[in-house]
Amino acid sequence: MAFLVSPKAIPRYIERYGYTFSWKRLWNIGKVMGSMAVSWATKKPVVWGRPFMMMVEPTNFCNLKCPLCPSGNGEMTRERGHLGIDDFKRLMDDTGDHLVLLMLWNQGEPFINKDLLEMIDYARSKRIVTITSTNGHYVRTRQQAEAVVRSGLSEMIVSLDGVDQETYEAYRVGGKLQKVIDGTKLVAEAKRELKSKTPMINMQFIVFRHNQDDIAEAERLAGELEADQFLIKTAQVYSDDDAATFLPEDDLFRRYEEGEEAGTLQVKGQPAKGCKVLWYSSMVNWNGDVAPCCFDKNVDFGMGNALDDSGGEGSTFSAIWKDRAYMDFREKILDDRKSVDMCRNCSEGYRGMFSLVKELRG
Repeated sequence: MAFLVSPKAIPRYIERYGYTFSWKRLWNIGKVMGSMAVSWATKKPVVWGRPFMMMVEPTNFCNLKCPLCPSGNGEMTRERGHLGIDDFKRLMDDTGDHLVLLMLWNQGEPFINKDLLEMIDYARSKRIVTITSTNGHYVRTRQQAEAVVRSGLSEMIVSLDGVDQETYEAYRVGGKLQKVIDGTKLVAEAKRELKSKTPMINMQFIVFRHNQDDIAEAERLAGELEADQFLIKTAQVYSDDDAATFLPEDDLFRRYEEGEEAGTLQVKGQPAKGCKVLWYSSMVNWNGDVAPCCFDKNVDFGMGNALDDSGGEGSTFSAIWKDRAYMDFREKILDDRKSVDMCRNCSEGYRGMFSLVKELRG
């Protein structure tokens, strides 16, 4: 999980989006954090309450071919598809009363799902702060930009990753930087015309070897585009070849321990045991498959299906959250997180995924 969506961000969301908080949600947060403390003390999984953050995948289709993304590079083994609006509403009816934050993305481009804005509107009706992350290619007209603003979207992360077309497409294969620039401008203009403070525009810059000298110019461009924040993100790699090709030279922008080969995947600051995400958040993919987090890209650790009602109430997310599969996985991670390859290559314990989050607008 990123810095933007860790429990440390809760005070920020209270200040910025006070409408989402209720005594029920605050009590749930207290129960979750309390059960986490008991679990760490006893080394046994104790779960009180329900997740107050959730990532939901609108689709795992994408228009780009980014070389480190399973959706883009062809390494995704699970079925492709789109989350239906009725299924989304059913999931929110089951979980929404406890959610403070909903993240609508995972392994695809969210705006490819034609129901995305309706999903955001439904979450907003339940007073849930909603964020999406996009490559910025699907806001092409003033009308589309106004629809994004009117949907009630709280924040939008827009991938920049380059300041000219050559640098941009070195990673965002098949993408057009000008489309990102034009779409961001349209949303900023729509916010201004509709006198709306949302969605906050967060321009994200993943630092690679090929763009590491462009950070200052990227920040300047983000300011010019009226972004609210500039995010510097570290890259996740999966092999020694990936590390040699993509990781920047400056250790500040590498999430991996100095001197470690990518094959060993030792992320800075990782705890030896435990993972807080397993207590406060969850991942539901487009077809309802529940994974422990967004690092389980192919759902190798499936916890159940939140949209399969063939098993009655036992198939709902609420039941899955405390079912045997989830509890066994929590116990395994409490005992030795390094026994799971996926967990050795995640950002838990590091500064989220971001090395820097800079406010550009008050």
